[in-house]
Amino acid sequence: MCLCPSGCKNYFRRAFTLVEVLVVIALLGLVFSLLSLSFSEGIRSSLGLVSLSEELKQKAVLFWDLQRKILGAKRIRVEGGNLFMLTSGGSLYEGFVKCAYIYRDGVLYYYEFPFPYGAMDEYEEDKLMEVGKFEEFSLKVKSGNRYLESFDGLPEEVVVTVNGQEMVFTTIK
Repeated sequence: MCLCPSGCKNYFRRAFTLVEVLVVIALLGLVFSLLSLSFSEGIRSSLGLVSLSEELKQKAVLFWDLQRKILGAKRIRVEGGNLFMLTSGGSLYEGFVKCAYIYRDGVLYYYEFPFPYGAMDEYEEDKLMEVGKFEEFSLKVKSGNRYLESFDGLPEEVVVTVNGQEMVFTTIK
C-alpha cells in the first residue's frame, strides 16, 4: 500500500530533468569561477604589496645605516658610484673602521674592516655583503656650492639617490 497522498504515479514525476541539473551545474561553475578570480586578484595584489614593503624596508635600513656612518665619518671618498668612508659608526667592528658601499649590476654591497689595515678604498670581494637590489643607486657630494660625483675629504653633504628617491646626509666637521 502506498503512503503518498496522490499515489505512486505522481511521486516519480517530481524528479529533476537533465536540463535543470545542467543549468544548476553551469550556475555553480560560474559562481566558483568568479570567486576564484577574486581570490587570485587578492593574492596578486598582496604579493605586490609584499615586494613593495620589502623594497621600502631595504631603503629604510640603508638610510639609517648611512645616517649613522656619515655622521661618524672623518673622511669620505666618492668614486665611480661607490662610497668609501673612515667612520666610527661601523656595524660589524667596534672603534674606527673603513667601510664601503659598492654598487654593481643592480645590487648594492657593503664592506667593513678595522681601519688601520689597508687603504681606504680597498675591499675584499669575498667579504662583500648584499644590502639590497636597487634599480638605481647614485652618489654625489656637496662641497662649497658644487655637487661632485668624485670627491675625497669631508664634504658638507652626501646625496644618495636610490630608485629615484634622494637621501641627503649632512656631515659633522
